[in-house]
Amino acid sequence: MILFLPAYSPHLNHIEESFSTWKAYLRRHGHAIREAEDPFEALLESTACITPEMAHGWFKHAGYIWDS
Repeated sequence: MILFLPAYSPHLNHIEESFSTWKAYLRRHGHAIREAEDPFEALLESTACITPEMAHGWFKHAGYIWDS
């Protein structure tokens, strides 16, 4: 079965969803990143706010995964 998505659907785009979550995390914890000795390392660690469960949910919501 082939399902076609609209040309641009940010609510069905797992990359948009993950960046949105990451940006919200950075807004809430920006002070810690600005005060860190190594901001690059702090940014890298902040990517852990995206969990495998979240990613699975976004892929499922977009229609890429069907749970039986």
